[in-house]
Amino acid sequence: MIDSKKLLENNFYLWLITSHDRRVSLWKSNQSFDLCSLIDWLTFSAPSSDSTSNNWQSYPPSLARFIDTNLIMYTGHGMDKCIQIYNIDKKQIIRRISLNHWCSCFDISNIKMRNGLIAIGTNERLIQLKDYTQETFQDFLGNNDRIGNIKFNKSNDLLITTSSNEIFVWKIVFN
Repeated sequence: MIDSKKLLENNFYLWLITSHDRRVSLWKSNQSFDLCSLIDWLTFSAPSSDSTSNNWQSYPPSLARFIDTNLIMYTGHGMDKCIQIYNIDKKQIIRRISLNHWCSCFDISNIKMRNGLIAIGTNERLIQLKDYTQETFQDFLGNNDRIGNIKFNKSNDLLITTSSNEIFVWKIVFN
């Protein structure tokens, strides 16, 4: 998974790249990629694997997104089913959000707004919308297979989910 965020200073970009081994690399580059430098390597904790379950492909994927230029949202195979909020400046996890299922994919709406949401897709066909602030959630079923991709549109009033041969468009309604 790759995510980027444009910095306001000098047209630089921050890049976030995750790998399946729970490592997240943070890069900074200029617009033309003449300058590209590694800022930090992050590794998130996970249970020690025993010799009988060395099949890393069966683990949930490592996923990360920028919340803003200082905060990263991460989830992956770890000690608990959760989303972790990591502060880049403090170099520490500042918050954990519990999950009921491992994520196969996730997206975040504009969480600086009043109704900030995290959309979570699972291998169990479940779509979960989680309120970023309150951590309340609502579950939805619709797709016939594991959720492969999940994405809010720019106005955050639609959620698009895909599975093996389906695309669903969900209308987000706040009461």
